[in-house]
Amino acid sequence: MAGGGGKNGVSLYAVLGVASDCSDADLRSAYRKLAMKWHPDKCAGAGSSGGGADAAKARFQKIQGAYAVLSDPNKRILYDVGAYDSDGDDDGAGEILGDILDAMSQNGPAENGKGESLEDMQRQFEELFLRPSPSSFCPPDDAGKSASRRRAARK
Repeated sequence: MAGGGGKNGVSLYAVLGVASDCSDADLRSAYRKLAMKWHPDKCAGAGSSGGGADAAKARFQKIQGAYAVLSDPNKRILYDVGAYDSDGDDDGAGEILGDILDAMSQNGPAENGKGESLEDMQRQFEELFLRPSPSSFCPPDDAGKSASRRRAARK
């Protein structure tokens, strides 16, 4: 879902007027132009009514919000795949997924000279977070048996 709509159905890319495959430089340039155009201090003097300043402020906040997400590589990836949630922007899953993406990008070649493929890492991610293995949830018959099963499953 590249460039999917936000909560109100408007894509963050559309807010900035850029394509979903734009470069960082294009993104930054579009943001600067729009921020200068819609900055509340610039628009406050243009109209005599307070409504124009309020509209400019709302538009400016949308522009800032869109740029905050799209300029951060981790948030942009999450947004592009439809997993970004602006409500939880400052906690948990975004940071965890960001850490995972960082680790994936820093993954060097394995000892045998071959690095893991993206598909291998995706499979590992799914196994860890999306499909917990049944062996990790052994029902406790006896306290000792359950622990020994888990140890045996790890070997």
